[in-house]
Amino acid sequence: MNSRVFKSKNGIELIVKNRKSAVFFEILGHGHYQAVLEFTSLKFENFITHLEDISNKAWDNFTPKEADSFGSDYYEYYDKEFDNNGYLTIRDDWIFIERPSLDSPRFYKFNKRKMESFLCDLKK
Repeated sequence: MNSRVFKSKNGIELIVKNRKSAVFFEILGHGHYQAVLEFTSLKFENFITHLEDISNKAWDNFTPKEADSFGSDYYEYYDKEFDNNGYLTIRDDWIFIERPSLDSPRFYKFNKRKMESFLCDLKK
């Protein structure tokens, strides 16, 4: 699995991992359910570019587009491994994430359709 770290203004390091058919957000050593990540404009642009690159490698015919169903809306996702939901919100240059479990550093797991809508909103 490939990974890259993006450090926020408040010192939290977001680890973006990817493999075929999935992209993960993880934060090591963060003992809370929620994290707020604020980035400089340049780091946020690098973050978006990286997500585009890895998404195009992870999925065939990847095209950012607006959410048109609950299954494509990235705001909430169900993590069956932890039998709980995770949440994700974006505003300007910051991201708010709530993970499904404290038992793992994983904050969010994207499928193709959720990443398509997430990138569509990031690029607005």
